[in-house]
Amino acid sequence: MFKWIKRLFLTALVVVIVAAGAFVTFAPAYVERQRNNVIAHDPYPVSPEAQALHDTLLVGDLHADPLLWKRDLTKRSDRGQMDLPRLREGNVGLQIFTAVTKSPSGQNYNQNSAEAFDNITLLAIGQLWPIRTWDSLLQRALYQAEKLHRFEEAAPDHLKIVTNLAELEEVLAARARGEKITAGLLGIEGAHPLEGG
Repeated sequence: MFKWIKRLFLTALVVVIVAAGAFVTFAPAYVERQRNNVIAHDPYPVSPEAQALHDTLLVGDLHADPLLWKRDLTKRSDRGQMDLPRLREGNVGLQIFTAVTKSPSGQNYNQNSAEAFDNITLLAIGQLWPIRTWDSLLQRALYQAEKLHRFEEAAPDHLKIVTNLAELEEVLAARARGEKITAGLLGIEGAHPLEGG
Protein backbone atom coordinates (compact mmCIF):
# COMPACT_ATOMS: atom_id res chain seq x y z
CA MET A 1 0.00 0.00 0.00
CA PHE A 2 2.83 2.40 0.92
CA LYS A 3 4.60 1.78 -2.42
CA TRP A 4 1.38 2.55 -4.30
CA ILE A 5 0.95 5.88 -2.45
CA LYS A 6 4.62 6.73 -3.01
CA ARG A 7 4.33 5.92 -6.72
CA LEU A 8 1.13 8.00 -7.01
CA PHE A 9 2.79 10.92 -5.22
CA LEU A 10 5.88 10.77 -7.46
CA THR A 11 3.72 10.54 -10.59
CA ALA A 12 1.67 13.54 -9.49
CA LEU A 13 4.88 15.45 -8.70
CA VAL A 14 6.32 14.69 -12.16
CA VAL A 15 3.05 15.79 -13.80
CA VAL A 16 3.09 19.06 -11.83
CA ILE A 17 6.74 19.72 -12.73
CA VAL A 18 6.16 18.98 -16.42
CA ALA A 19 3.01 21.14 -16.45
CA ALA A 20 4.85 24.01 -14.74
CA GLY A 21 7.74 23.70 -17.19
CA ALA A 22 5.37 23.71 -20.17
CA PHE A 23 3.52 26.69 -18.71
CA VAL A 24 6.62 28.88 -18.31
CA THR A 25 8.02 27.72 -21.66
CA PHE A 26 4.98 28.12 -23.89
CA ALA A 27 2.22 30.13 -22.18
CA PRO A 28 3.81 33.62 -22.13
CA ALA A 29 4.72 33.53 -25.83
CA TYR A 30 1.25 32.17 -26.66
CA VAL A 31 -0.44 34.95 -24.69
CA GLU A 32 1.73 37.59 -26.35
CA ARG A 33 0.96 36.23 -29.81
CA GLN A 34 -2.76 36.45 -28.97
CA ARG A 35 -2.67 39.90 -27.32
CA ASN A 36 0.14 41.52 -29.28
CA ASN A 37 0.05 39.81 -32.64
CA VAL A 38 1.69 40.89 -35.85
CA ILE A 39 -0.29 40.19 -38.99
CA ALA A 40 1.92 39.21 -41.91
CA HIS A 41 1.32 41.23 -45.06
CA ASP A 42 3.11 42.44 -48.14
CA PRO A 43 4.95 45.73 -47.69
CA TYR A 44 2.80 48.79 -48.20
CA PRO A 45 3.68 50.71 -51.35
CA VAL A 46 5.56 53.91 -50.47
CA SER A 47 6.35 56.49 -53.10
CA PRO A 48 9.89 57.92 -53.25
CA GLU A 49 8.45 61.33 -52.29
CA ALA A 50 6.71 59.91 -49.21
CA GLN A 51 9.88 58.03 -48.18
CA ALA A 52 11.96 61.20 -48.59
CA LEU A 53 9.53 63.13 -46.39
CA HIS A 54 9.46 60.35 -43.78
CA ASP A 55 13.25 60.33 -43.64
CA THR A 56 13.24 64.01 -42.60
CA LEU A 57 10.70 63.61 -39.78
CA LEU A 58 11.17 63.00 -36.09
CA VAL A 59 8.88 60.03 -35.60
CA GLY A 60 7.65 59.34 -32.08
CA ASP A 61 5.64 56.49 -30.61
CA LEU A 62 4.05 57.58 -27.35
CA HIS A 63 3.06 54.16 -26.01
CA ALA A 64 4.39 50.62 -26.30
CA ASP A 65 4.59 47.91 -23.66
CA PRO A 66 7.18 45.42 -24.92
CA LEU A 67 8.85 45.37 -21.49
CA LEU A 68 5.89 43.32 -20.29
CA TRP A 69 6.92 40.39 -22.46
CA LYS A 70 9.80 37.94 -22.38
CA ARG A 71 11.58 39.08 -25.52
CA ASP A 72 15.00 40.42 -26.41
CA LEU A 73 14.21 43.85 -27.88
CA THR A 74 17.67 44.08 -29.42
CA LYS A 75 16.61 41.39 -31.93
CA ARG A 76 13.89 41.51 -34.57
CA SER A 77 10.95 39.41 -33.46
CA ASP A 78 8.06 37.73 -35.22
CA ARG A 79 5.71 38.85 -32.46
CA GLY A 80 5.05 42.09 -30.67
CA GLN A 81 4.66 45.48 -32.28
CA MET A 82 8.18 46.80 -31.82
CA ASP A 83 11.79 46.02 -31.17
CA LEU A 84 14.96 48.06 -31.64
CA PRO A 85 15.65 46.91 -35.24
CA ARG A 86 12.13 47.87 -36.30
CA LEU A 87 12.41 51.23 -34.51
CA ARG A 88 15.54 51.92 -36.51
CA GLU A 89 13.94 50.84 -39.78
CA GLY A 90 10.91 53.03 -39.06
CA ASN A 91 13.07 56.08 -38.31
CA VAL A 92 11.60 56.32 -34.80
CA GLY A 93 13.45 58.99 -32.85
CA LEU A 94 11.41 58.85 -29.63
CA GLN A 95 9.84 55.76 -28.09
CA ILE A 96 7.96 55.79 -24.80
CA PHE A 97 8.25 52.39 -23.14
CA THR A 98 5.31 51.86 -20.81
CA ALA A 99 5.65 49.69 -17.73
CA VAL A 100 2.44 47.71 -17.27
CA THR A 101 1.92 46.57 -13.70
CA LYS A 102 -1.75 45.66 -13.38
CA SER A 103 -4.50 44.48 -15.72
CA PRO A 104 -7.75 43.33 -14.12
CA SER A 105 -9.50 40.30 -15.53
CA GLY A 106 -12.51 41.39 -17.56
CA GLN A 107 -11.04 44.85 -18.03
CA ASN A 108 -13.37 47.37 -19.66
CA TYR A 109 -13.63 51.12 -20.18
CA ASN A 110 -16.64 51.71 -17.92
CA GLN A 111 -15.62 50.23 -14.59
CA ASN A 112 -13.06 47.80 -13.20
CA SER A 113 -13.06 46.26 -9.77
CA ALA A 114 -9.95 46.62 -7.64
CA GLU A 115 -10.75 43.11 -6.39
CA ALA A 116 -10.66 41.55 -9.87
CA PHE A 117 -8.02 38.93 -10.59
CA ASP A 118 -4.86 40.61 -11.90
CA ASN A 119 -3.66 39.11 -15.20
CA ILE A 120 -0.14 40.54 -14.83
CA THR A 121 0.51 38.48 -11.68
CA LEU A 122 0.11 35.25 -13.63
CA LEU A 123 2.18 36.64 -16.50
CA ALA A 124 4.98 37.66 -14.10
CA ILE A 125 5.03 34.21 -12.54
CA GLY A 126 4.80 32.47 -15.92
CA GLN A 127 7.71 34.46 -17.32
CA LEU A 128 9.76 33.78 -14.19
CA TRP A 129 10.09 37.41 -13.18
CA PRO A 130 11.82 37.86 -9.82
CA ILE A 131 9.64 36.80 -6.87
CA ARG A 132 9.65 40.42 -5.61
CA THR A 133 7.45 41.32 -8.61
CA TRP A 134 4.78 38.72 -7.92
CA ASP A 135 2.95 40.80 -5.31
CA SER A 136 4.33 44.33 -5.71
CA LEU A 137 3.27 46.70 -8.46
CA LEU A 138 6.20 48.96 -7.61
CA GLN A 139 8.64 46.08 -8.08
CA ARG A 140 7.02 45.21 -11.41
CA ALA A 141 7.62 48.76 -12.66
CA LEU A 142 11.20 48.73 -11.36
CA TYR A 143 11.87 45.35 -12.98
CA GLN A 144 10.64 46.61 -16.35
CA ALA A 145 12.85 49.70 -15.94
CA GLU A 146 15.81 47.38 -15.27
CA LYS A 147 15.00 45.46 -18.46
CA LEU A 148 14.99 48.71 -20.45
CA HIS A 149 18.41 49.62 -19.04
CA ARG A 150 19.76 46.18 -20.02
CA PHE A 151 18.55 46.73 -23.60
CA GLU A 152 20.28 50.12 -23.65
CA GLU A 153 23.51 48.51 -22.39
CA ALA A 154 23.26 45.78 -25.04
CA ALA A 155 22.54 48.18 -27.91
CA PRO A 156 23.83 51.68 -27.04
CA ASP A 157 23.98 52.64 -30.72
CA HIS A 158 20.24 51.86 -31.05
CA LEU A 159 18.78 53.13 -27.75
CA LYS A 160 19.55 55.94 -25.31
CA ILE A 161 17.33 56.27 -22.25
CA VAL A 162 16.54 59.92 -21.63
CA THR A 163 15.54 61.29 -18.25
CA ASN A 164 15.73 65.03 -18.90
CA LEU A 165 15.63 67.61 -21.67
CA ALA A 166 19.42 67.81 -22.05
CA GLU A 167 19.64 64.05 -22.73
CA LEU A 168 16.81 64.28 -25.26
CA GLU A 169 18.58 67.15 -27.00
CA GLU A 170 21.77 65.02 -27.18
CA VAL A 171 19.86 62.25 -28.96
CA LEU A 172 18.23 64.72 -31.33
CA ALA A 173 21.65 66.22 -32.14
CA ALA A 174 23.01 62.70 -32.81
CA ARG A 175 20.09 62.01 -35.12
CA ALA A 176 20.74 65.31 -36.92
CA ARG A 177 24.29 64.01 -37.55
CA GLY A 178 22.76 60.91 -39.18
CA GLU A 179 22.92 58.47 -36.26
CA LYS A 180 19.93 56.10 -36.15
CA ILE A 181 19.48 56.15 -32.38
CA THR A 182 16.15 56.19 -30.57
CA ALA A 183 15.51 58.18 -27.40
CA GLY A 184 13.75 55.92 -24.92
CA LEU A 185 11.53 57.33 -22.21
CA LEU A 186 10.08 55.13 -19.47
CA GLY A 187 6.48 55.69 -18.45
CA ILE A 188 3.97 53.80 -16.35
CA GLU A 189 0.48 52.72 -17.32
CA GLY A 190 -1.66 54.04 -14.47
CA ALA A 191 -0.46 55.20 -11.09
CA HIS A 192 -0.76 51.74 -9.50
CA PRO A 193 3.02 51.28 -9.02
CA LEU A 194 3.06 54.21 -6.60
CA GLU A 195 1.27 51.86 -4.19
CA GLY A 196 -0.71 54.69 -2.63
CA GLY A 197 2.44 56.74 -1.94
